[in-house]
Amino acid sequence: MPEGDTIRRLAERINQRFAGQRCTRCVTRDPRLVGLDLAGSTLLGADAKGKHLLIRFDDERTLFAHLRLDGSFVVGPSADVPAWRRRVELWMDDGRLTGVDVPILGVVATANESSVVGHLGPDLCGPELPDLDVVVARLAEHPDEPLGGALLDQRNVAGFGNVYAIELPFIVGVSPLQPIGTIDGLPELLGLGAAVIRTNAQRGPQNTTGRRLHAADHWIYNRRGRPCPRCGTVLDGLDERHCPWRRVTVWCPGCQPLEAHRRVDVDRARRLLALHPARRQAMYPGA
Repeated sequence: MPEGDTIRRLAERINQRFAGQRCTRCVTRDPRLVGLDLAGSTLLGADAKGKHLLIRFDDERTLFAHLRLDGSFVVGPSADVPAWRRRVELWMDDGRLTGVDVPILGVVATANESSVVGHLGPDLCGPELPDLDVVVARLAEHPDEPLGGALLDQRNVAGFGNVYAIELPFIVGVSPLQPIGTIDGLPELLGLGAAVIRTNAQRGPQNTTGRRLHAADHWIYNRRGRPCPRCGTVLDGLDERHCPWRRVTVWCPGCQPLEAHRRVDVDRARRLLALHPARRQAMYPGA
């Protein structure tokens, strides 16, 4: 599923290509968009709120989308897929904007966007860094919630997806199964996470290691059963059926033991992110 940094980059690509341009033709192939015609309206700009994409027009309407696992937008050229998969196609002055296999799609009055995204927590990838104290307070309201599930709950904080729910706990040496109320150092963890996801939103690839920054690269994501890159212990994990938050998760039993109380390991984070540009932005003491 695309995460907050990916959707932010998509919004920026739409803005760079189409902001200020008029829609000359609109075709929809989705029952939720029956009767929609954006032809003649001007695309003011695209925005992102967590994993939600918002495309605003000058007639005070907003086209909103959530891509989940299979959706995508083609920005510029025509989409090379069968017509039935092109849920919405907008012909702009300088190209075409096509929503392909988008599972959540609709239109709402721009003034009423809160009906779509109002339930979300602070947006990590917005123009301004949100108040992380607010996020910490939201997490603390559910002390028994496992860390991995709490990071994925968009009501707490908008933007983190499964990559970050696996990678961030590994970087700070805390099990994703560790209950929120038993973790010391949540502000440091969130400051680190905000720095990494915002850096990735600005630079492009979803990189959590600092190696090969031109490409996506992760420490343990999708590597269950392989040796831990730090201590060599075989990585453990759970599939969607057995994970409390119904997502695949991975951790190192050696580096991330589940304990009665566990402290975020800032020194470990410094070492693991020594090559990552986020290292210079991370908001933990002594960074």
